[in-house]
Amino acid sequence: MKANFFKCFFIMSMIAMFTACNEDDPGNGNTPEGSNIVTITEDISEVTTWYADSLYVIKQYDFYVGNSLTIQPGTVIKFTTDGPYLLLGSSGTIIANGTAEKPIVFTSYKDDNSGGDTNGDGDATQPARKDWGGIGTNSYNGSVFNHCRFLYGGDNSYGYTLEVYGDNIKVTNSTFAHNAGDDETGWYGALNANYAEQNCVITGNVFYDNIRPMSVSTAIGIDNSNIFHDPDNPGTLNTYNAIFIESTNDFANTISWEEDEVAFVIDDVDLWVRSGVSLTLGDGVVVKFRPGSRIVLADGPSTIVNHDGTGVYFTSYKDDSKKGDANGDGDATSPGPGDWEGIYDDVSSTYMGWSNIYYATN
Repeated sequence: MKANFFKCFFIMSMIAMFTACNEDDPGNGNTPEGSNIVTITEDISEVTTWYADSLYVIKQYDFYVGNSLTIQPGTVIKFTTDGPYLLLGSSGTIIANGTAEKPIVFTSYKDDNSGGDTNGDGDATQPARKDWGGIGTNSYNGSVFNHCRFLYGGDNSYGYTLEVYGDNIKVTNSTFAHNAGDDETGWYGALNANYAEQNCVITGNVFYDNIRPMSVSTAIGIDNSNIFHDPDNPGTLNTYNAIFIESTNDFANTISWEEDEVAFVIDDVDLWVRSGVSLTLGDGVVVKFRPGSRIVLADGPSTIVNHDGTGVYFTSYKDDSKKGDANGDGDATSPGPGDWEGIYDDVSSTYMGWSNIYYATN
């Protein structure tokens, strides 16, 4: 009888141990495959992998990744009010390399369409812009975000969902939808690359239903591979549907702008194309200017290559006839003479009189 008792006790103990191994892990997420929901309540300080068969819920405020974090294709990461951010420390790197069939998803805790009803409230809550803060990278180590989905973020003072900060960061083939990005008073996109350096890559991404989709520095080129509408519903755009140029720094290296779906928007009273560098514009590129803005050409007009290309225009921020409504106000404002300053040749001390310049003062 006693032997049967100890035999039953041993079996029940083994069952309890097996069950415990499959419960939520409240640690740093470096768990073996087979888990379900993994609750993150600690920073990452060791080399870590997040697995596709687990769903990760961030509940650590200002959650820091201080080492290498690899995220498998198909993994879903949800952010809560207790854990609205993912920030890279000086030694942190994220390798989020998804696939077209298995994207990696960064989203709201209320998003039942990604990984199911994690908060267990049925239809009582729905995801929305600014449900969580954002992901901040660093300038020390290259990170990769490929085939990722960034949804319902932007609850921070700059409105970004992903901030590209520094060099060698790649954001490719990813979707940014239902995010913030600053309103008319700001200058930051859902993808904020205002502090991106020369070797960053932003290609093949899709932006729709964001307030402001993308902002970039003058250090990186933009090709014609990004999309600024919902591929399944082309009428769904972004509120301020343009690429916004952070112009704290002048053009100090040679780059190209080739995007022809939306305009590039400049807000700078004195944005220089410095001596020895050039800006190449692809055919169909439109550059719009906020009030008082101008470009200064240190080496003369040849430094804007293809400035007279087919479909190339320089115009007012209010000009909706060229690449749509960049200022997001519908028909509330119309362009007019003197909306911006013009393009200034520092060699001849004159403003350019190109026929494709519209609504400039000079």
